Amino acid sequence: MLEFFAIALRGGLGFIFGLVLGIGGLIFALAVIPGLVPPIWTLVVLAGAGSGVAAFLSWFKPEANWKVKTIGFLLALAGGVAGAGLGFVYGQFFYPEGVRNVRFVAYGDLRSPAVFTYIVGATALSSLLGGLYYAFRLFRYNEV
Repeated sequence: MLEFFAIALRGGLGFIFGLVLGIGGLIFALAVIPGLVPPIWTLVVLAGAGSGVAAFLSWFKPEANWKVKTIGFLLALAGGVAGAGLGFVYGQFFYPEGVRNVRFVAYGDLRSPAVFTYIVGATALSSLLGGLYYAFRLFRYNEV
């Protein structure tokens, strides 16, 4: 029973922190080069990376082997970037006026609801992949 509580608690914290760091990655992408309008893919990738780092930190186990930590980090980061890409495609499909623009830059897109779709997509997929890896290690090797 303790294992399921640990998974639920870390999963919930990972989702909350993923949203916060995903928004932080979005703000960081806009602040990298002030005065210039970044392309939209930089927002998607950096929001996904922020969510991936948050998911890794929520499932992080400092006593684990460095290989386990590396695999967990790469899974969470890849899940964040892939989830952000899927969320962007979802946003284009359901909010075409909010995401699609001719220049494919970030200007004007931050005010639309479609921006949050790739942050939520990144958070969901990175938390899911990190959680599956943690649950595998928990039930296979009894690592709490």
